[in-house]
Amino acid sequence: MRSALSAVAAVAAAVVAAATVSPVAASTRGTASPAGLGSFASWRAAQRAAGFRLVRPSVTFGQRRNGNISVSKCLVKREFAKRIVIANYGRTVRAMFSVNQNNSGRPCLRTTRLTRLGRATVHGARATLSGLCGRSGLPACTARKIWLFLAWSRHHVYYVTSSFGERRATLVRFARGLVRVR
Repeated sequence: MRSALSAVAAVAAAVVAAATVSPVAASTRGTASPAGLGSFASWRAAQRAAGFRLVRPSVTFGQRRNGNISVSKCLVKREFAKRIVIANYGRTVRAMFSVNQNNSGRPCLRTTRLTRLGRATVHGARATLSGLCGRSGLPACTARKIWLFLAWSRHHVYYVTSSFGERRATLVRFARGLVRVR
């Protein structure tokens, strides 16, 4: 369980990195490179590049997508052929959501440990709710302005939804509102 919580925290770094798309990544907007990597303006284009079925938010609680959808390589040893897809909604200075999904069935990023806050059920799968809080130098887990992460695996796809400045129940509702890209 500790490794799952540790891996989920890596999403915070990926969320911030994807929120500020580099000029090089922005130049590939809307086109798929031969490796299936890049930044895409539509969920359909990102799904074609990733090579597996994606989900997208149906409810974003008033937050608009912040930039393009990023498709990159899974950064875990022996999983480099797998893809991770990241999309952000809103602004991190106020409130935001992110949805990450990869086809390795497990976390694609490594990072520090998170504090486990509870469990929820998302589309029939058991999900772990964690926060970047409650440790030395971090805000209390009861604070509203913290990073929250909800992670689960289903049909060999690993999902992580995250939020900043949102209530726990709102993040769970965001995750439960994910629908298949057609």
